[in-house]
Amino acid sequence: MSTRTSSLVLFSALGLTACDAGGIVSRAPTRIVLPDGIVVAGADGWCVDTRSTGASSVTSVVVLGSCAAIGGKAEAASPDVPGVVTVSVTSGGGDAPSPEELEAYFVTERGRAALARDGQPGSVRIVETRRTGSLLFLHARDMSALPGASDDVWKALFDLDGRVVSISLFGLEDRPIARDEGLSTLAAQVDELKAANDG
Repeated sequence: MSTRTSSLVLFSALGLTACDAGGIVSRAPTRIVLPDGIVVAGADGWCVDTRSTGASSVTSVVVLGSCAAIGGKAEAASPDVPGVVTVSVTSGGGDAPSPEELEAYFVTERGRAALARDGQPGSVRIVETRRTGSLLFLHARDMSALPGASDDVWKALFDLDGRVVSISLFGLEDRPIARDEGLSTLAAQVDELKAANDG
């Protein structure tokens, strides 16, 4: 199965669409402004799937995919790693948990249940956690992953102006994401988000 075909399979499995009633959507926005003013911008090659994104004043989930796949244009930019990125942003108004607190949470049954697609803690195994300054990187394996998707789950969590931001990277079953690729893809997306909201 080609990388492009695999990407479309994963997009379909996750409920992402690149079509409307008139055919292929030609525009693929690279950023979106959430109701509370936070800007979610995709790193190089990643664009916003507006049909799969849900934005509210409580919690927003922004879906990012290949600009070429979302826009239906092969010549458009594509990320080096095929897959899907989701960016979850909670509302502000309180102290966000520290990386140490988040790390402790995700190794619990409740935390692993939150990572599992089927909500069952036994479906998830934590492979690695890594704290870097105000960031928590997490690599887990979810045995309940969707068909066509890799069981690897890559996450980066951090505080952005009192809001908890969680970036998740999902790869393809036939194109697993290597550790260095996962970490570098998350780091690039973190840098893009911070730069878009600087000042």
